[in-house]
Amino acid sequence: MKLLLDIVITFIKIQLLSFGGGHASIPVVHTEIVEIKHWMTMKEFSDLLAMDEITPGPLAINCATFVGKKLAGVIGSIAATVGCIIPSCVIALIFMKMYKQFLQNKIFVNELRGLRCMVIALLAVTTITLATGSIYIDNSLKLGNTLIFALSFILLYKFKPNPLYVILLGGVLGILINIVKF
Repeated sequence: MKLLLDIVITFIKIQLLSFGGGHASIPVVHTEIVEIKHWMTMKEFSDLLAMDEITPGPLAINCATFVGKKLAGVIGSIAATVGCIIPSCVIALIFMKMYKQFLQNKIFVNELRGLRCMVIALLAVTTITLATGSIYIDNSLKLGNTLIFALSFILLYKFKPNPLYVILLGGVLGILINIVKF
């Protein structure tokens, strides 16, 4: 029971500290789950994010469900998901009640501008953390992963294809590289 309560409280805390949606919350989730609670290793967390990208639904809910399942089975996933949903529901209800008042408040509007800058910084940290965790494994550079990263970056930046195709290509290349051990 103590573990379930800890799971719920942890995901409430993560959601209360996560601004900017799914990917912007990755540093908060990573810090809490990997560094503070030690519920996952960096490799497990990277795998979790990769799995999250190919499953439907919001990143936070998927992460909560996977972490809860790992820690305490189905009941753990329910506890983590409930903890993840509670703050959003409460905040949405409050904002719904005060929506027009907030948009007329210059302080609130300026605060939102500041939060946008913070979200960009969180996305940058997420990118660097995931890139480092995917390219350097066990303190050695993985050439195959580096090639997938570089190819994906070039394709997305220069040619702007549908990201789904790049994800599928990355998965296929990952399988081939692991077969060849490149």
